[in-house]
Amino acid sequence: MALVKDEAIILSTRLFGESDKIVRFFTLSSGKVSGIAKGAKKSQKRFMNTLEPFNQVLIEYFEKPTSSLVRIENADLEESNSGLEVSLKRVCVASFFTEFVDKLTKEKQRNRHLFQTLKKILDSLKLVEFTVTDILYYELQMLRHLGYMLNLAACVHCGKALADVEKLYFSKERGGTLCIGCSRSVPHRQYPQGFIPRMLALNGTRVIDSRGQVCGNLSSEHGEREGEAPAALPVEGATRVPLVASSAGFERMGRQVLEDFVTYHLAVEFKSYRLLKSITG
Repeated sequence: MALVKDEAIILSTRLFGESDKIVRFFTLSSGKVSGIAKGAKKSQKRFMNTLEPFNQVLIEYFEKPTSSLVRIENADLEESNSGLEVSLKRVCVASFFTEFVDKLTKEKQRNRHLFQTLKKILDSLKLVEFTVTDILYYELQMLRHLGYMLNLAACVHCGKALADVEKLYFSKERGGTLCIGCSRSVPHRQYPQGFIPRMLALNGTRVIDSRGQVCGNLSSEHGEREGEAPAALPVEGATRVPLVASSAGFERMGRQVLEDFVTYHLAVEFKSYRLLKSITG
């Protein structure tokens, strides 16, 4: 058995027997891993307060060819979950995104971008209260890293490129926008002018104005201060079309689009999301 050392984020833990813990953690190099920590409940040396949800650790474990569980040997705390406990909302946001990673990834599938995004979320949560827009932003980022992307740039039925003023119809079944012609035959929801371009901008995707000109790229890598969530993105100037009337309206509709997309295409229910939604309104 070879000893593996890696950076990890603790996703979940549960007691096993009188003194052991079953731990699921997401690693930088190997993706999601499940392991058993012998004596973790009583340990005062190897696992003292380290194997707790949202903690970032340097973990050491042995892989067993005959077992689906690795044997966790040691975990050194790199970044604790301290700071999240100041509000129920922060705990709920952290719970949602760790559950998101847990339920949408398979064992031992490396995804460095997803790891870094989850790490950034947990670090940022200690400094700021996330708005619903922030939650939507990071959910879109995670979906992108997992290969599940909404198509909001062109008609998903016929492939026609759409100017921003034409992006009014969204089909959850097709996972993207429809042109006016295809909207007559494909089930969809209609949204106010400016909403879908704003979702594109939130996702860091290039947007097109009514003249067919590219207006820019609002990716999170640009103009974002380290440690801060990307709230209040300057999308109005970039899209050059009227936007939905209020942030509350945008957030409500954005949440509806992602709920429809995840439910229909991924068939996953997140237990933590129900509480998060009740708290954020």
